[in-house]
Amino acid sequence: MATEAMLRDDLQTAMKAREMATVYVLRGLLAAIANQRIEKSGAELGAAEILALTQREAKQREEAEAYARKAGRDDLVTQNSAERAILARYLPAQLEDAELANLVRSWLADGLRAMGSIMARLKERHAGQYDGKRASEIVRSILASNG
Repeated sequence: MATEAMLRDDLQTAMKAREMATVYVLRGLLAAIANQRIEKSGAELGAAEILALTQREAKQREEAEAYARKAGRDDLVTQNSAERAILARYLPAQLEDAELANLVRSWLADGLRAMGSIMARLKERHAGQYDGKRASEIVRSILASNG
């Protein structure tokens, strides 16, 4: 998981290598971290908070890419895709739909029946490793099929 110090080191390395896209993305992410720290009255951010900010930045790039695609702006699609790939380096690997479904089925076998408790366990054990909307759809479909 990315820490602020690691991000700063990577920024410095990217600056030396003149990787301007990486510099741009990391500066934006570090600015978001600084803004969050200011909102918290100067308190240091934990790894989970930095992960959440990184996910938010990646999600913004994904949405911008979708809008650019609708507008026919291939240059912006490419740019946002590249920026999202840079941010992906700092995110944990995402669970596949099949893996999520298997986790949910195993928890159903353990006695969990409510959507809220399943989603809570998923968040507790696999934070940052899944898309919440997609996970919710999978849990709903499995709960509906199990009646």
